[in-house]
Amino acid sequence: MTNSRIAFRLSAGAGLVLMAALLPGCVNETALDDLREATPSGSAFNQALFKDYAALARSFGSVGAAAGIAFDGGGSLELTDMDSDIGALANSYASKALVAARGSVVEPDPGVDVPTHKMRDRLIRALDRNREAHPADAARAQADYDCWMMNATVAAMAASSKKCRASLEISLARLERETPAVPATPAPAAAAAAAGDSEKPSGQP
Repeated sequence: MTNSRIAFRLSAGAGLVLMAALLPGCVNETALDDLREATPSGSAFNQALFKDYAALARSFGSVGAAAGIAFDGGGSLELTDMDSDIGALANSYASKALVAARGSVVEPDPGVDVPTHKMRDRLIRALDRNREAHPADAARAQADYDCWMMNATVAAMAASSKKCRASLEISLARLERETPAVPATPAPAAAAAAAGDSEKPSGQP
C-alpha cells in the first residue's frame, strides 16, 4: 500500500471519528434545546406567555454556568454551580414555553396550601376576564405566579421565589384593575321597539 493511500485512509478515519463526536451535539435532547428552534403561534396571549416562560428558562444560562440574566426587575440569584434540580427547573419553564408556542393551553402550577390555592384562584379569575383584552399583562401575571411556585421547589431559588411573589402582587393587581372589552348593547328604547316588532303577526305593518 502506498503512502498516499495510507494517508487517505487515516484522514478518512479521523473524519468519521470527528463526525461521530459532533453528531450527539446536533440532536435536541431537552426542552431547552428545542426552545432555540421554537416559533410561537396561536393567540396573542400564548405568544406573550411563550416569551415570558422562555425568558425564565433562559435566565439560568447554560447548564453548569451562571447566567447573570434577570427575569424580575430586582435581579435573580447569581449561580455558579447548577445542580440537577436547577437544570430540571429550567427545562420545566422551557416545556411550558413550548406548549404555549404550539398554541395549546398552559395551566398555572397547582397550589400547595390554602394561601397558594387562593392566589391561583384569583389569578384564574383575572385571566378569564382579561387574557384576550390584555394578553401581555395576563401572560406576565401567570409567569410571575409560576415563577413563585416553581422556584420555591428548589432550595437554592428560595430568594428568587420571594422576588417573583412580590412581582406577582404588582402584575396581578394591574391585571385585575384592567377592564375587559364589553360588547355594545342596544339602547333601551331601540331594544323595546325591536321586541314589540317581533310580537306582531307577520304581514301586519
